Amino acid sequence: MAWKYPAASALAEVRDVEFTIGRTGRITPVLQLAPVQLDDHRVRRVSVGSLQRWQKLDIRPGDQVEVALAGLTIPRLQSVAWHARQRAAITAPDPAAYDTLTCWRAIPGCEQQFRARLVWLGGKQGLQLDGVGADTWQALIDAGLIHRLLDWMSLTPAQLASVDGIGASRAAALAGSFTAARGRAFSRWLRALGAPASPPTDASSWAALSARGASDWRALDGVGAGRARQLVAFFGSAEVRVQAARLHAAGVQGF
Repeated sequence: MAWKYPAASALAEVRDVEFTIGRTGRITPVLQLAPVQLDDHRVRRVSVGSLQRWQKLDIRPGDQVEVALAGLTIPRLQSVAWHARQRAAITAPDPAAYDTLTCWRAIPGCEQQFRARLVWLGGKQGLQLDGVGADTWQALIDAGLIHRLLDWMSLTPAQLASVDGIGASRAAALAGSFTAARGRAFSRWLRALGAPASPPTDASSWAALSARGASDWRALDGVGAGRARQLVAFFGSAEVRVQAARLHAAGVQGF
């Protein structure tokens, strides 16, 4: 038997409530806190976990919350200690406006989800674009070079070098990474576009997969009714079909 000390906790004042919107449209409230010390960690923000939990707890600026370290490293919201007398008005994003098939373009209201799509596309679960992270994508968006999900594919070294913080050598490396992405496997491109987790790829072309109905998907091992609906919705989405058409025009395998 081993004695485990209880996790350290502290009270912190909420200064603001922000909302992040992920690639799948999930909305996560994040509390900005007056800095508080927990062991050797200085905690300034903590996730509420879900929009529903935030609405239930009704956390506003001025409230006092209890935070602890999960696994001794990650700040976690434990509870609300007390509410401030004055309740600040907060407008949360509308959950009905976001889902797994929204925000394929950089338009007002889609900034966060669109960038999250790019981060996923270029990450290890997607195309594994070397040296491309959230800050790089944001810089390209701010420079007006990316408006749609696949605009980066046609960027030249000269265009990339014109972006603040990207010199000529890095621009050349980014252009090379973008060009190499065209040769990625069809299955990896599907994951990069956000296809439902591990779609069966017994068919090797977009045309074959997009022609399948719910019954066709359900005939495959491991595909239930819910997943079949997700696959039909993904391959039937007008925005997703636009991406597939661009990849076809770019000569990417399978499209």
